[in-house]
Amino acid sequence: MSSDLLLLSAPLQSGKLPGGICPSLSTLTLGTFLQQKGVAVEVFDPSVQVADPSALDAIAEAVLARAPATIGITALSPVEGRFGAALSKRLKARRPDVPVVMGGIWAMARPEQLLTRCPTVDAVVVGPGERSTLALAEHGLSRPWDVPGLVWRRPDGGFDSVAPDHEAPPGAPLALDLLAQPEAYDIFCWLTSRGCPFDCGFCTERLGSPTFVDDPPAKICADLASLQRVASKCYLWVCDPLFGANRRRLAEICDSMEPTGLKFLAESRVDVLDPADVPRMAAAGCNLIYFGLESASHPSLVALGKLDARPARFKRYIEGAFALVEACLENDILPVMGVLNPVPGDTPAELAETLEVCRRLAALGSKPGRELAPYFHAFALRLDPGAPFERDLDRFAAAGAIWSTPPDMLFSDRFLVRASASIGPDEGEGFRASIKALNPTSPRVLQRLFRSFPRPYVETDA
Repeated sequence: MSSDLLLLSAPLQSGKLPGGICPSLSTLTLGTFLQQKGVAVEVFDPSVQVADPSALDAIAEAVLARAPATIGITALSPVEGRFGAALSKRLKARRPDVPVVMGGIWAMARPEQLLTRCPTVDAVVVGPGERSTLALAEHGLSRPWDVPGLVWRRPDGGFDSVAPDHEAPPGAPLALDLLAQPEAYDIFCWLTSRGCPFDCGFCTERLGSPTFVDDPPAKICADLASLQRVASKCYLWVCDPLFGANRRRLAEICDSMEPTGLKFLAESRVDVLDPADVPRMAAAGCNLIYFGLESASHPSLVALGKLDARPARFKRYIEGAFALVEACLENDILPVMGVLNPVPGDTPAELAETLEVCRRLAALGSKPGRELAPYFHAFALRLDPGAPFERDLDRFAAAGAIWSTPPDMLFSDRFLVRASASIGPDEGEGFRASIKALNPTSPRVLQRLFRSFPRPYVETDA
């Protein structure tokens, strides 16, 4: 057995509940594209193909036993980056001649730093990866200048790079035959579009998908048929950033999904999804919608890049939140909302306003006959590499914002610890505790919520 290119991602921990196992959509998407082009490609998932997903040596042995010409590792976050760095050391110790290339949103945000820290990683791919991986499969790193978006290390220690693609090719029906054990998965991430037209300050969506593109209807129908056939017990996570933005398209997708019997969650914005479409989503199998509410204060939403300063936009945003929660609860869909306050520049007034709106939203679940209620995820605001926020750090600092400084700035997450002169760590933690106290604890809510959780990634040292 050998392949031109083997693609893999960080494994999920075993035996950690609540939480399910899901395959990497990014490696499967790239593998599908390459297979269509006639490439001998393999998608390897340590979560289900290695007895102990935390055993890096066993993973390295299993990967190299497949005799790949080139190895691609995807990293969407620091914990996945640490896995990729640690695995690359073990791969190179055994086969120094086999190129190891990393990609994914986290890796592409800091390619030169990653290559400086990790001599066993040969190159990093920036931007959409389809044409890049095709070039890697065809000639490895022998012609790096022909690989779109490639950043590589020169012999003198400097770096060279090629301009990345700005648009991915049209989506093709997922080749689920690339999964060694599709029956092993509990959750399956799926997209019906790529990219997002918004430019929120904390989001890195545009790094990997610079343009907003809908998948062709034929691709959606083919994917659903395949999923129904080989993964009918999976819970489908439709992770489009803006599911439902186009009402006609949403109706077409729901028409395709309803006959499958698949249950799914979707993600959207409260100022994008029309409440009138929620019953159609419920009929199609949707039982949870995640809304990135982020805040219910206009100044905070402006600081996050979610809204501009126009009062009418803010009015629509808040009214949309209430209308959508009502529609979800009336149609047996669990509304889940992310909250990111405190954000840079926040004062007690912004926190109080958001908390009051969340209390009113939570109260909608107490109406007679309702078995569900809104659930809130209160997150500390994270500073992701490559997010638009990085352009504003000096401005935030002038307003009193302070971010965490972990010992390892490359392989660790950074969080906002002080939003302003009046909102520090204690105030932030107190606000998050108040938001979490609004959450329902009924078994019906928790069962539905926990079904949507993937297990955490295996933790390694870089």
